[in-house]
Amino acid sequence: MPENVPAWYVSSAIEALEAHEGKIALSYHGRDLGYSELLAAVYRTARALRRFGLRRGDGLLIVAGNRPEAFTIRFAAFLLGLRLTPLVPGLTDLRYVADDSGAAALIGAAPEDADVQLALTLDEVTAAAQAEPDDPLPVAAREQDIARVLYTSGTTGRPKGVPSSYAALGASTRSWGSGAVDMPAGTRFLLVTPFAHGSGDAAVNMLRFGATVEIFDGFDTVDFAAAIARSPAAVTYLYPSWLYRLLDHTDADLSALQFLSYGSSPITPARLRQALERFGPRLMQTYATTEAPAIAILDVSDHAAAMSDRPELLASVGKPLPGVTVELRADDDTPVSVGDVGEVCVNAASVMPGYWNQPELTAATLRDGWLHTGDLGRFDTDGYLYLVGRLKDIIIVNGYNHYAGPIEDTLASHPAVREVAVVGCPDDRTGEAIHAFVVAQAVNAAQLRAWAEDRLTPEAVPATFTFINAIPTTPQGKPDKKALREQATKLRSAIPHR
Repeated sequence: MPENVPAWYVSSAIEALEAHEGKIALSYHGRDLGYSELLAAVYRTARALRRFGLRRGDGLLIVAGNRPEAFTIRFAAFLLGLRLTPLVPGLTDLRYVADDSGAAALIGAAPEDADVQLALTLDEVTAAAQAEPDDPLPVAAREQDIARVLYTSGTTGRPKGVPSSYAALGASTRSWGSGAVDMPAGTRFLLVTPFAHGSGDAAVNMLRFGATVEIFDGFDTVDFAAAIARSPAAVTYLYPSWLYRLLDHTDADLSALQFLSYGSSPITPARLRQALERFGPRLMQTYATTEAPAIAILDVSDHAAAMSDRPELLASVGKPLPGVTVELRADDDTPVSVGDVGEVCVNAASVMPGYWNQPELTAATLRDGWLHTGDLGRFDTDGYLYLVGRLKDIIIVNGYNHYAGPIEDTLASHPAVREVAVVGCPDDRTGEAIHAFVVAQAVNAAQLRAWAEDRLTPEAVPATFTFINAIPTTPQGKPDKKALREQATKLRSAIPHR
């Protein structure tokens, strides 16, 4: 690819902002910013960042919540070809990330929080930008430049840096664009999940379609339902646990919700059926990882089929996206047969080139051009992918492997159960024991055990149950199974040996 070609991911986004002149781009606490105003702010901010000394290839950390300034700085950084690392305040070891990423500048946190050459507040950047002209700037970013380095949640150790080139972001955008739905006039994308995570990409892509992005500081079911009610056409992205909260804690009229995308963690078939009964077939599931931001999609038509003649699709994450190849592989790296469980391996232009500053981990994860995700799944004869758990979450009881996913789905099918997380914990008789954390009402452990015994093999029935008010989650909305395993181990160790 020629070095002098501007990155399509950036140039096409700028063209989209220009094309939707006259529409509202962002809305935050009742304040609206038009597409033309946003583009002007991007050019001014890019000039301000350049005046501060930042140049193509420099690293930039931005620590901000869901704010309009985060959009402006992201666009400006990409326009200049910077290497962006967005972070949610208070959720990451900032000193470690600043050192590991080699960032030249930090925006949005106190200078003492990280050792960087330049530290600025959001207000300082905004004030500096207001003094700059807003005439267009050329796109400095090139396809093979590193566009960003995202850091994983670090539940198994230090956060890992995951870089993406501008070409990779473009490939991911094209893949997801194939699953786009029609956006009615006046569509508002309700941004409640952190902009620094995957929904930031979704929000930016919504601007490509001319939608208004309404920015929220967090997720409150009452405020969220009110926003849907006042919107002519609302679309959104939610973690499954937040979708459960929406189903359980509001009876409001949500008929204006045109489209709901969900992902980041598995959804239980019983709760998905409940959502489809409430909203109709207006849901789409996305399957991706930080390392592979585009893998598979269960689209609107698949959800409709799941409610008619294909109920098994309620447990599927869909089919691989265009431009993405998925293979399921055994421990020896050979492909498994249809119907058998294997590790999900991905080959695509959107896959990361390797972990940032971690060559050994890269070599273990990227082999012969294939990303080994650590997820376990199986394909059906029609090419739909079903996840059954994580490679590191296999529970070995008396020498037999058990996957958390099917056990969780079985328990969650009980009408009194709202959420379930299954983990393994050490057991001096069986090696490991299956422990279930359950959010439920009007059901006890004996009843749930009987339910499981009727539907699972004897070895897969949880040995113990703990009832809790909510399943703890990571910043990315995934069940925090590290914390749950630690809790289960403590609980198990308190049980007298029998």
